[in-house]
This record gives sequence, C-alpha cells and structure tokens, in this order.
Amino acid sequence: MVHDSTSITQSDVDVAREAGWSDEALYDAITVCSLFQFYNNWIDATGVGDMPAFGYEMSGHRLATEGYASEDRAESAKPARTAKRKKASKSKSAKKSKRAPK
Repeated sequence: MVHDSTSITQSDVDVAREAGWSDEALYDAITVCSLFQFYNNWIDATGVGDMPAFGYEMSGHRLATEGYASEDRAESAKPARTAKRKKASKSKSAKKSKRAPK
C-alpha cells in the first residue's frame, strides 16, 4: 500500500476479510499506514532530525506509566469545561429574565 496504493484490489480486501478483518479495521489500518507515510515524507523533505535514544526511552517510560493522557488531567479538564457551559447558560437565562414582558 505504501509503494503503490492503487495496486490494492478487491481480492486483497477479500483476503483480509476472510482473515477476520472488519471494514472498520481495514479502514483504521489504511489510515495509520497513510499517516505514517505522510509523516515520513514530511520529515524527510524538511530535514527534521530524529530524537536521541534517551528521548525514546523517556517517551516509552511516560507512555508505559501514564498512558497517552493521564486520567487526572483528563478528569480535571472536564469540570472546567462544564463550569464554563453552566456559566454561559446562566448568563443567557439572566439576560432573558431581565427583558421586559411584551
């Protein structure tokens, strides 16, 4: 797929489905391969340098211990957004109640 995506045929898809791949799984795999190809081309063309080995070690350790996003950060962000929504909703309600009746 990376070298010539137009060479993928219906028979390739059928083989993948017979192996148990769903349409969603095929879509996800194609998307991931396409994104990696894009990023690799972009990095090669722009000259972005690789991280040192220590950077990969630290990144791996962080992902292994904290995941992609820690629950604390994800959970603490939710009330802030909810509070903003409530405040905006109250503000709209207050404006409506201040209007003179027609």
